Amino acid sequence: MVFEFSPDERFDFLAAFAQHIGTALLDHTVTLPHWLGVGSIRRVRLAPGFSLLIHQYTLADELILRRMAADNTADRVNLLFQASDHGGEQTDAKDPASTTHRPDYSVRVTSPDINSELYFPTGRPIVFLVLSMNRAALHDLLRLSRVNGVVEQILRGTQAFLFYETLSADAHQLLRTLVAVDTREDLAELRIWLQVQTLICWLFERLLTRDTRHQRPIHRADADGLSQVRAAVVADLSVPPQLTQLAQSVGMSTSKLTALFRQVFGESIYDYYQQARMAEAGRLLRQAGYSVSETGHRLGFSNLSHFGRLFEKHYGAKPKRFALDR
Repeated sequence: MVFEFSPDERFDFLAAFAQHIGTALLDHTVTLPHWLGVGSIRRVRLAPGFSLLIHQYTLADELILRRMAADNTADRVNLLFQASDHGGEQTDAKDPASTTHRPDYSVRVTSPDINSELYFPTGRPIVFLVLSMNRAALHDLLRLSRVNGVVEQILRGTQAFLFYETLSADAHQLLRTLVAVDTREDLAELRIWLQVQTLICWLFERLLTRDTRHQRPIHRADADGLSQVRAAVVADLSVPPQLTQLAQSVGMSTSKLTALFRQVFGESIYDYYQQARMAEAGRLLRQAGYSVSETGHRLGFSNLSHFGRLFEKHYGAKPKRFALDR
């Protein structure tokens, strides 16, 4: 199923989605009908200027949420936090079949004038949050004495922006704790708001460390291309990314792709690939029960000693010890 929408200042996603799937909006919650899956989307009241939607479901039918760019909401900032443990990866890839089933713990920071297409497969638990806020409220919350180019663009820039950050283990755990809060309990909304503020603090601490000496404008076509490149880089972690092929696939020069990728993701394409490799190695060892040799070979390492050195540098522990410390 495809749900396409183009929001304006008065757009109510929950009401529009409920109408689209033929169900009711009750107590700020849309419960999925059985033909679509099991679970819900719920809205949580936060402070003025902030809006939170929590998506938590397992689908019986594939779902694509297609958000068309809105030019009349330029004063807003959107954060999309991905917290699914067992697949349900959300990407902006044009071909949903090309997405992988490994976890994707990330946050996407974007202006409303960037298109977004999220694909959700069937049979895998989906957990993600959409936090939308106006710039004035975010500025008052942060109260920063200094900003870099990235944060300046988010808070006061006049051009479209798009940034990604990979969730740390602590940020991911905080997100899972937030989702588990029963909104029917006393003080639930306050508890969620405190956790949301902690996540925002973590995110902007990361963004403030970025090297922003060279900032390029992001156009909608660039954003679509970068999302396709990201999906291609992590689609097969046993094969290193080929920069020339990636650039040709999205119609960019290699220099433009290299610069924009570092600007949006905070690191080079190859470093991003290596980080994803190590994250997957940790998951295979601890969650999937693979041996060290199976994990190394699955991720394209012909030299297991080299794999062990990279892994220890990333995690601070050898692979075998890491797997035992579950």
